[in-house]
Amino acid sequence: MTAPLTSNAATQPGPGWTFDPDRMIRIADCHSIIEVLRHIKHSGPEWVHRNVHICFPGPSNAWALVYPLQNASAPYFDFMYTHKEPPQEALSALLGKYPQCSVIDWSPGRLACIEAQGVDVETLAEIIRDLAEAAWDEHITFVDASYEEMGKA
Repeated sequence: MTAPLTSNAATQPGPGWTFDPDRMIRIADCHSIIEVLRHIKHSGPEWVHRNVHICFPGPSNAWALVYPLQNASAPYFDFMYTHKEPPQEALSALLGKYPQCSVIDWSPGRLACIEAQGVDVETLAEIIRDLAEAAWDEHITFVDASYEEMGKA
């Protein structure tokens, strides 16, 4: 499975991304990464058709885009990646700590996509939190989350 980076590139958040109320709906009462992931994993079947944007309010204005988690043995997510070198190099310590993770695609200075084979939502939340520290030097305590409906065939 590969991430839909090419088809979604125009609609994905990028550097300086802000909430667009015409496209997105805030997820109420979820202010930590784990709360957001548990909500989308354990809520109704409508979450199969939603991409979730997690914004990290801090100096970096960083973000992650989590794709549907239902029935996913290898969840994956895009994240703001401002480095020019391959994420396998820049994030080698993180990837070493989580050997179940692999970089499946990236665009220099824009975004990268990580797949996390066989992880539960708690481990995925740890990975995203540790990524925030490694990639953006952010110690995340609060997030802002929203979602948008994916197009259906």
